[in-house]
Amino acid sequence: MLKLMKYEFRKQLTTKFLLLAVLGLLEIYFLYGVFSDNMDKTMRAVILLATLAFAGIFFVSFECIMTYYNDLKTKQSYMLFMVPQSTFSVMGAKILSAMVQIVMTAAVFGAVAFLDAFAVAARFEQIDQFFETIQMVLRQFFSLNIDAGVIAINIAELVITWISIVILAMLAITLSATFMANSKLHGIVSFVFFVVIQIGTTKIRTAIVLPFSGNAAHIVAILVSLVIALIAYPAIAWMLKKKVSL
Repeated sequence: MLKLMKYEFRKQLTTKFLLLAVLGLLEIYFLYGVFSDNMDKTMRAVILLATLAFAGIFFVSFECIMTYYNDLKTKQSYMLFMVPQSTFSVMGAKILSAMVQIVMTAAVFGAVAFLDAFAVAARFEQIDQFFETIQMVLRQFFSLNIDAGVIAINIAELVITWISIVILAMLAITLSATFMANSKLHGIVSFVFFVVIQIGTTKIRTAIVLPFSGNAAHIVAILVSLVIALIAYPAIAWMLKKKVSL
């Protein structure tokens, strides 16, 4: 499985370098604002970095989904399912590599944010005013409060829920490939299946989480997302086994 995961990582290296390059440029802009004592440029850089973080996680996730879609669609990628590995190993490698890439992307942006906060603290005398502005931005655009525990559990829920969405997208693609393997409408049908599955799982998640509040609600939401992912994984592997002879 590790060799399969390495293969998945290699197929998606280019976008990771692109993200790092953009992140590096924004960091230079941020540090310029910090060490030139320009609060406006610093705040603009913070907003751009936050936007890049969400866009980067979305793009990495979308690339994992499209890589899987192409693996079922193109003949060259189709050979991946002919390796002497079980469908559970093949899909396990794909899902684990997607999870690692999403978590690592989130971790890199989180680490950069942590280091940037220290850079600001070391430079600006009006640190309280700066963090008040940050808090206002987070509350207005992302509905978050600056509290270490709250931020940590919100980020954990966001990342795990997002991973479950990516796995559900793979489930929808597999369903479409099983029933409409040679159809030109494969992509459209995959999207329709995904929307239906996502709406259904969202209603289930909401119904389960609704009785809880505060941190308990976040923890229950995380557990529900994990259960959804654990159910989707063997379902995908089983359908692939029926569809593809390994």
